[in-house]
Amino acid sequence: MCYDAVIFDNDGVLTEPTLLEVEREAVRRAFAEFGVDPTTEAIDGVIHGGLTHLRRICAVHDVPVDEFWSSHETHAATTQLECLENGTKPLYDDVHELDDIEHPLAVVSNNQHATIKHILDVFDLGDRFEVAYGREPTVEGARVKKPNPHYIERAMDRLGVESALYVGDSNVDVVAANRAGIDSAFVRRPHREGYKLAADPTYELDSLAELPAVC
Repeated sequence: MCYDAVIFDNDGVLTEPTLLEVEREAVRRAFAEFGVDPTTEAIDGVIHGGLTHLRRICAVHDVPVDEFWSSHETHAATTQLECLENGTKPLYDDVHELDDIEHPLAVVSNNQHATIKHILDVFDLGDRFEVAYGREPTVEGARVKKPNPHYIERAMDRLGVESALYVGDSNVDVVAANRAGIDSAFVRRPHREGYKLAADPTYELDSLAELPAVC
């Protein structure tokens, strides 16, 4: 099928996923600003839970949700920039295959927008992607992250396209593409071995090297 554009998730697609301990460190730093020493359960609840869970954890520690989340997003971007610079969050080797795709390209990630900007800068990819969106550093930005199609639809509007292929590595990517009314390609990286999909993607790939043929 011919597409007007190809839109990519980042973590697990363009760069390796952020290590869990790095994510935990960002949460610790944010809580420390409010004088809180959180349990590992609370930290993981912030990382893996939804907004309702976040509000509950902040209420338990008497921390204002909006201020805490803004602090968290700042620390999360800072810790991941450290990883980009020290080589512990590398670019996948097959990203160069994107050079063979003639369609306009975009990035839409659930990671912080600042982190996506850092990635494009560190790996000199800014000229390759016409549009790049990460989540805004607010509670509302977190609310409309994937599987909500909000940022995918914004990217398509910015590109001025009606059809696109969304390339991701998780269920939320496939569902977000479905909700945006576009096709999806699931990349089964090594960290997704045995990963079960809740919805069928349009394509399942082992590598981005297969993507030019799909497009």
